Amino acid sequence: MNEYYFLAEKVKPSTAFAYTQGDTQLSHELIPEVIGRSELPFELFLKKVTTGKGGLQVSEDLSKLKYLWLDYQPNNLAWPLMSEKMRNVISSHLTGKEGLDWIKALVKGGNEVKEYFIPRFLQKLDVLDEQKTIFVPGTAHIIKPVFSLSKISQFSIFHKSQEFFWEITSGLYVSETLKNAIQKEKLTGVDFEKTSVS
Repeated sequence: MNEYYFLAEKVKPSTAFAYTQGDTQLSHELIPEVIGRSELPFELFLKKVTTGKGGLQVSEDLSKLKYLWLDYQPNNLAWPLMSEKMRNVISSHLTGKEGLDWIKALVKGGNEVKEYFIPRFLQKLDVLDEQKTIFVPGTAHIIKPVFSLSKISQFSIFHKSQEFFWEITSGLYVSETLKNAIQKEKLTGVDFEKTSVS
């Protein structure tokens, strides 16, 4: 099994999003503040998000939402926010070479509080086939990544290849074995997009 997949959110209409409270910094500005912690120093709150003529509208009214708690919860930080069940599935498939641990996040919705987890990479992983990856000319900015099978075959999950913000990233890739395990457990809010491997 030499296939790898981008781990994407599957957001249906009537899905709750986890939101930071008030004027929180942007996700990339928060990374230095949370990178050394085992738990986020703030809580997240489920919100209803709709789009209309006035743009994005965020409401605390969850009454008509069908999907509140997902295993892969969408959120305004664009961080991978995973249920305990999803964390356990991933943890049980790690090879030990990923250099991955977890930051706990508390999410409140209605009268409930649930623990979620954000994967944190402790080392920057070398995963690209530099010869086949398409870059913006003269830069290190990637247009289309192509991953090297010889480099990624030792990982069940790895972060998006980028210069900065790889510790907590919005882009995760998983092996076919891990994808199949996630699907077998019927984890919610998850979708997969096949990626290029050489």
